[in-house]
Amino acid sequence: MTGFDADMYRRLVESSPEGVVLIDALNPERPVVYANRGFEALTGYTADELLGRNLRFLQGEDREQDARHRLREALAKGESCRVLLRNYRKDGTLFWNEMNVMPLPDADGRVTHFAGHHRDAGERLRIDPKMTRDSLSGAHQPTAVAIRDDRLTGLFSLPYLEELLKRDWSVAQREKRSIAVFAIDIDALDLYNATFGRAAGDSTIRRVAHVVSGCLRRASDVTARIDGGSLIAFAPGLTNEQAMRVGQIMAERVRDLRIHHPRSAILRYISVSVGVCASVPEAAENPASLLEKAQKQLMIAKKSGRNQAA
Repeated sequence: MTGFDADMYRRLVESSPEGVVLIDALNPERPVVYANRGFEALTGYTADELLGRNLRFLQGEDREQDARHRLREALAKGESCRVLLRNYRKDGTLFWNEMNVMPLPDADGRVTHFAGHHRDAGERLRIDPKMTRDSLSGAHQPTAVAIRDDRLTGLFSLPYLEELLKRDWSVAQREKRSIAVFAIDIDALDLYNATFGRAAGDSTIRRVAHVVSGCLRRASDVTARIDGGSLIAFAPGLTNEQAMRVGQIMAERVRDLRIHHPRSAILRYISVSVGVCASVPEAAENPASLLEKAQKQLMIAKKSGRNQAA
């Protein structure tokens, strides 16, 4: 290809709406050496504030994420990977960072840098707004299979849950009815995977997902898997007190599975932390604010010792 120089490449990357960063692979700290405007817009940080730092700081204190373990493994091996991480913008707001990382080797095959492509996962896999909950009836089973894009657990995808939550949010707002959101994380899943392997970890995620979704049995209740051992659910009509009880039951039933976890500092079995938030939607609020509040409650549950609802 002629007439396409390095300056054009730089302008192409700089103008990309997707966040793009370049990481120094030879430095053990793996600092950022370049960040485009798309990444600045995604995180709220300027390039000057990002340069020289490891992007783990975007996780804040929310370090217990299975995706971090997968990312570390890929970087250590110099391999490509795709992960979904809870990250926090400069203003403290939560977003799900869908990250694609690729190694960049030199002429001798030595990986000198990693290129990271980042975007807000809320923008992916958007569902047709004409789709209704009726589409999930037995008469429309082929559609249901397509919607339930989480092959590991059979639960809904996060984008589809968000679409359903928007509809139920409007109804709850009109009827002055409460709606509850649950953010669930499997505790120390990264250590479990490191001990027993990915296949065993996936089996545990499936079992936990089945138990958690079983705690919400009404047709209006919805459960989705975000990534790894992270789940989200919502239930219309529950007060905060009722929702807290459901969150406690989730934690109890996962404990009752008695899945052995010798490296857990909490129990010797798999456990979950649950963030619970229930409220009557106000005009100034939106569904995303309720999801964020549930995630903040999840952080409180973790800081309080995990294996509980907060």
